[in-house]
Parts: sequence; structure tokens; C-alpha cells
Amino acid sequence: MLLDIEHKKGDEAKLDGRLTVYAIVDIDPSDLATVKHPIASMVYNGFLVAQGNYRDQNSLRDFLKSEMDVSLEDGLEDFIDKLGGLESALDPQKLKDKIEHFEDLEEFIPTPAKIVPFNSQDEILSQEGDVFFTGSFKNLGSAILSVNSFPILYQARFREQQMDKVRTEIEQLIAQIEKPESAEAKCTSPGINVEQKLMKEYIPAMLYSRQDVRGFASAVQQFKSFLGEYTFASDIETVIAIIGAPGELATKSFKLLELYARKIALVCKGRFAEAQRITNEITHMKQSS
Repeated sequence: MLLDIEHKKGDEAKLDGRLTVYAIVDIDPSDLATVKHPIASMVYNGFLVAQGNYRDQNSLRDFLKSEMDVSLEDGLEDFIDKLGGLESALDPQKLKDKIEHFEDLEEFIPTPAKIVPFNSQDEILSQEGDVFFTGSFKNLGSAILSVNSFPILYQARFREQQMDKVRTEIEQLIAQIEKPESAEAKCTSPGINVEQKLMKEYIPAMLYSRQDVRGFASAVQQFKSFLGEYTFASDIETVIAIIGAPGELATKSFKLLELYARKIALVCKGRFAEAQRITNEITHMKQSS
């Protein structure tokens, strides 16, 4: 609560954009009837209520179009027409310049709220969006000030929250675009087909770059990075040694690479009994040479 203003409905940390603000006018109905101010007729059952839709109306232009079905330009032209005899005293070029630059000022002009009749507090609280209560007043002028001024503060805070939301979304998008290489999938990442990744990406990359020292070193680094969380480092080094051996690779070498890829994939999935059978097969193949 601030300055006796109560947020009756909604979340202050996430304003809705649709506002209903009301005050109680604690004046005897007979006394209210004697008040000459036109807004006195908008007090119903002791309630003075204003509403603004800052979700759909972002400017005075939007308000005029939505509530009065008139464009901002039409309103300015009508104003000029009503100047009558004073029009000749104005500098036409200066007036034209002011109209053309009016859009630059729209951001600093609050979007109006409108006075709406309600018969009860329950009816007021049933409105969609945020509902604020500015207090009870024994002076009609004070009630008018509170209800008319609060929408300006509300839309300022709502616009700020909207901008913060946009900034956050932009920062998240930038973070995704600039995601470092280290954030790439590892052998233990969910949904990764380790054997396929090894046999179709990492092992071929090392095979194709065998004769290029720098290229081979880069491919080896990527291979090690992918298997960074793999338990048996000796398997990784053996695969690199097989591929990096001088001369042409024998058929047996390619078969060993397939077996190691299968074993590594099984270990990554925690299927150690099956991995042990592959280890036995690898041992048997090496001993038969």
C-alpha cells in the first residue's frame, strides 16, 4: 500500500495493462446534487471510477481512435477550424511545424482514462485486469484528482515493465546465438546416439585429416571434447593411436574402430555387461594378430 492506495486485484510485479481505479466519494447524495461540476453526475452510489486500457492503447492517438472513432489529425484540424479570427494571427508555418512534430511528443503524453459508472464495489472488482482503490474522500475535488492522476503513474510503470520484458527477451536471444562451443552436446547428453556420432562425425573427421597435422589435431580435440565425461581415457587414446598410425590402415583397424565406438556408446549408456563383451572381442582380435 502506498499513499493509502490499495491494489485490490492483480499482480504489481506483472501489471496487466487494463486498469480500473476507483475512489469512494463520502458525500451526502443531496449535497452532491448541488455540486455544479459536470463530473458530479458520474458519481454512482458513492463511487467514482475510471478505466484505461494501456495494453491496446499506447498513445493519445490510439485512445481517440478507439473511444471516439476519430484520428489525431482530425482532432487537430477541428481545433484549428475553431480558432476563427485568431487563425490569421498565427504563423501558418510554425503551426504546421508543431503539428508535424507532435508525434515526437506522443511518448510523453499520457493516454487518457475514461470515467465509467459502476453501482457497487463487487461490480468494480469483477473487472478484468488490475483494480486499484485510491481511498475515501469527503471532497469531490480530491476524489477527482486521485482517480484522474493515478492512471498516469500506472501506465508509466506498465510501460517500464513492458520494456524490461522486451529487453529480457532480447538478451535471452543474444545469449542463445552467442552460446559457446563448450555448450555443445556431450556423449552423456540425453538423446545422443553416441555410436552414430562417433562413426559418422568424429572418427571420419580424424580419418580424413590424417595427412594434415593441424587438421588432425583439431579433429582430435573435438573428439576428446565430445568424450570429455567418458570414464576410460585409454579407449580414447587407443582410437586416436589407431587412426594416427603411419601408413595405410588395414581392414582390421577399421573393424577395431567400429568395436571401440560400440563399446564407448554402451559405457556412456551404463550398459557395462554388454560393453565387457565388446572388450573381450577387442582383446581377442588384438591377440590374433
